Amino acid sequence: MTEGKCTFGTRMPIDIHMLNEIIYREVKNFRNYKIYRPNFGSIPVTGKFYAAHDQLEAQSEEETKKAEDYHRNVAQTRAKGPRSKYSSPATENQSYGWYTQPLVPMNRNDRRFYHPQKESKHTKIEVIILMSNPKNKKDH
Repeated sequence: MTEGKCTFGTRMPIDIHMLNEIIYREVKNFRNYKIYRPNFGSIPVTGKFYAAHDQLEAQSEEETKKAEDYHRNVAQTRAKGPRSKYSSPATENQSYGWYTQPLVPMNRNDRRFYHPQKESKHTKIEVIILMSNPKNKKDH
């Protein structure tokens, strides 16, 4: 028995064709782009100090114009929101605020659709507590 060597199992010989196939499959999905195309729809968590498009200092008037155009495009895209991108809600959470108009026009005299909030003893007690707090009292 040899000292210091692992004798568990034997190493399989390297098949160069299998190794080439593995490398080919890993590399075929990578793409290197030379021109940066910003995704205006995504909101970055933080700015990148090393990114060329996030640098505020410009060397020439042309670079300054490019930076201003970039910031204007980002602002316009973020201001639009999902309604300009999609015709209907894309996710379940978007459906909650998507439809602002009621399906049936509301008549306040019809008790089937109109349920005004009524006071309860709990809300009356809360109002008394809030009014008795000296910080909430306004000087008139």
